Amino acid sequence: MRHVCVTIPKRYVYQRKDERGFTLIEALLNFSLFCMISFSLPFVMKGFFIIKHELVPPRYYEWNLFSESIRKELREADAVVVMPQQISFVVEGETILYEKYNQSIRRRVNNRGHEIVLQEVSQFTFSSINQGVHMELEFAGGEKVEGDFFYPSAVDGYTSP
Repeated sequence: MRHVCVTIPKRYVYQRKDERGFTLIEALLNFSLFCMISFSLPFVMKGFFIIKHELVPPRYYEWNLFSESIRKELREADAVVVMPQQISFVVEGETILYEKYNQSIRRRVNNRGHEIVLQEVSQFTFSSINQGVHMELEFAGGEKVEGDFFYPSAVDGYTSP
């Protein structure tokens, strides 16, 4: 019997001695880091929402600024014209007008300019009362506010403008 010698090529696996493999401990550490980042994302997003919400002033502050602006105009006015959808003041020869503009109330001086003083207003009315002006306002969400603004002369005992 004849033997045939067949040589089988040897496969050599070359290993580098200076590189380490990815161990189970490293995998667990990476997975835990990934989980911490993933679980903290909703809290970060909620924080951004809260910051955004807090930057928009509540209607209460906007209404107070508007009412103080009306009081200032009344105090400085030489003449006041009250109509249901607008009020105008004459101050040192200039006409200052508050009127509805879309869903806002804007302030204009001499029919120029566009200063928004109240936003998200669905309806409002001005009316004359004894020695002053009464305003009823409804915001877009249904919240209603009203205010009475008196001429400073009525408080001081003088005649109205």
